Amino acid sequence: MTVDQAGSAGRDIPHLETLADKLEFLFDRVRPTAAELGPHEEAGRRYTTKEIANKINEAARRDGTGVTISAAYVGEMRRGVTTDPRTSHVKALAQAFGVDPAFFVDSLVTRRVQEQIDVLNDLRQMKLQQVALRRVLRQQGLSDDSTRLIEQLVDRCRKLEGLDDDGAV
Repeated sequence: MTVDQAGSAGRDIPHLETLADKLEFLFDRVRPTAAELGPHEEAGRRYTTKEIANKINEAARRDGTGVTISAAYVGEMRRGVTTDPRTSHVKALAQAFGVDPAFFVDSLVTRRVQEQIDVLNDLRQMKLQQVALRRVLRQQGLSDDSTRLIEQLVDRCRKLEGLDDDGAV
């Protein structure tokens, strides 16, 4: 699992009240890893309800937890039709998304996990920008040493201009 690559700079963290809100936040921000995607699948796409159910069911077979779930039931939780799932299902959902199970029941943990996911999104976006810059510089025929020098120059200019590190390349 990875987090959404859209980044969160300047974005307010929404207040999540219901199970449906919390699940939708996770579906919106957490993405399948490259290892979870097939060779022709789009990187950065959202999980499907069926994929999350499959992850839970695969973990049940692999780990012997015995906790299984249907895609329809996950969908009911996402839509707010089901609001009081079994504790084992909440734990399985948390594991499938890679978050603390308390995300679903403790508002402080919910907020902390939201912030962590958004920070990871921002870092991933910065890394993508850095990779893109390196690719362009290499396409121009510059060496690795010249590429590093340009990256350092950009960082130095940002510091001289009093810019924060949020947009660092």
